[in-house]
Amino acid sequence: MDMRDREKLVEAFNHMVKTVSKGIHEAEQALAPTVDEMVHNAQVLARELYALTQEEAESLGTTLRRDIQKANKTLVQQRKELKDWLSFDLKLVEDRFVDMIAKSADKTWLDFRKFENEDHQASLYRSGEVCNAGTLSCNDCGNRITLTEAGQIPNCPTCDHGEFYRVVG
Repeated sequence: MDMRDREKLVEAFNHMVKTVSKGIHEAEQALAPTVDEMVHNAQVLARELYALTQEEAESLGTTLRRDIQKANKTLVQQRKELKDWLSFDLKLVEDRFVDMIAKSADKTWLDFRKFENEDHQASLYRSGEVCNAGTLSCNDCGNRITLTEAGQIPNCPTCDHGEFYRVVG
C-alpha cells in the first residue's frame, strides 16, 4: 500500500468519525439511529467520497465501532474523562469528538450495552489498521507507542510484532 493510499484511509477514517459525531448530534433532536446504523451510513458516505472498496469501508467501520466500544467501556468502568483514556493532551482532540463520546454514552446507552458484550478480540489492534490517537502496548514485549493523531498502526519498534491493546489511564 503506497503513501497516498494510507493517507486516503486515514482521511476517510477521520471523515467517518466526524460523520458519526454529526449523526449523534442530530439524533438529539429526533429519534436516534443506532450506533451501527450511524457507522454504516458513515461507511457508505466514505465509500462515495473517497472511492473506497467495500472491504476498506468495512474495515474502517469495524475500527470505528471498536474505538467507540472501547471508549464507552472505559468511561463506564473507570468514570474518567476521555483525555485519560486517550492518554494525551485534550488539545489534540477536537471538541466535537469529545462531545460525541460523552453524548453517545448518555444517549445510546442500550446500543453501547450491546457493544460491551461483544467478543474481547475486538479490542486487539493490529499493525496496518487505522486507529484513533492514543497509546497502544505491544502484546508481545509490552513496549508502548503513542499516536498523536489518527493513523496506521506501525509494527512494534522494539520487537517488530504487530498486535497491540489500547493502554487505559
